[in-house]
Amino acid sequence: MAAPMPRGYRSITEYRFGEEQADAIVRAAAYHRKDYCRSVVWFSRREHVGIRLPIGTSFQRTSDAGLGSLDRLPLELLHDVLLRLDMHSLFKFRQTNLRSRQMVDSLNQYQMVISHGLNLLCALLRTRLAIGVSLSDFYYALCTKACTLCGEFAGFISLLTWNRCCFKCLQEAPETQVQTLAAVRKQFHLTKAELDQLKSFKTLPGIYLMEECVYKSRITVVSAYQAKLVSGREPLTLPANSRWNKKFNFMGSCALPYYDKRTGKVEHGMSCAGCQLALEKDIIGSRGEKWAFEARDKVYAQDGFLEHFRWCEQAQLLWRSSDGGNRRPIELPEAARRRGYLNERE
Repeated sequence: MAAPMPRGYRSITEYRFGEEQADAIVRAAAYHRKDYCRSVVWFSRREHVGIRLPIGTSFQRTSDAGLGSLDRLPLELLHDVLLRLDMHSLFKFRQTNLRSRQMVDSLNQYQMVISHGLNLLCALLRTRLAIGVSLSDFYYALCTKACTLCGEFAGFISLLTWNRCCFKCLQEAPETQVQTLAAVRKQFHLTKAELDQLKSFKTLPGIYLMEECVYKSRITVVSAYQAKLVSGREPLTLPANSRWNKKFNFMGSCALPYYDKRTGKVEHGMSCAGCQLALEKDIIGSRGEKWAFEARDKVYAQDGFLEHFRWCEQAQLLWRSSDGGNRRPIELPEAARRRGYLNERE
């Protein structure tokens, strides 16, 4: 029999609110955890300043140059061809002339990708994985809301398997495990032919993990899950199950928001400030219960958070003290104010 929820955590009755209050409730009682996004492959906004406009805007002039034989294709078919190009080839094509630049820039899918997925695009180009991801693949991932492994909100993507995943699955799921090429070769006793079938890349120097560890070396990594599928064998040796051996999972993934094609809204995911407050008040987690910290760390889409809010007593308390979302709640936790626990890097 499940233990009853601690008093002060789950409200006795469902809290009801109007649809017009939804955004204000989110402002008052939820927060986006920047520390999650910055524990994986991440680039400062300063690095994007000089490229965001040039890669998405056509020159304001005319040109007689065309696309050669491609001009014979119906516009709809040409758009379909461009959607199927890998991101590396698409950029090369865009640089051909003014006409090709205008053609690529006219694609809504391309505009959405560079507007909301620039961090991931940079990661693909710098790891040379862009050659394996089409514009269609990228846009589909951007418009995917749920983790392919557990169904929760997916704020991340694996660079090697191109699977959308949540932060928990990124760390724990067998399908997201990343290891060095040398380690995988030894663990699975892979032949050269089997190694050639694995997608690999060299890690990017940066700050990774929730502990903000600096890694400067570039190490070739592969998907341990793909290695198992290719070899058809269980690993001969298992790596130690520690957080430090999970570091390559972080180096092999990147944050990606969710773009809702229907509404045009972009969601980065949100956590409940009320659950953080409940932990700080020792309402939950006083005995080290795992579920309490998982509740604090869970990331929701907006609709999921609002359902949670209906029964989260401490989140409701924050909302009531926010003057309808117009001022900071009195007891808003420091972690919510800072959007997580990592140091500011901008």
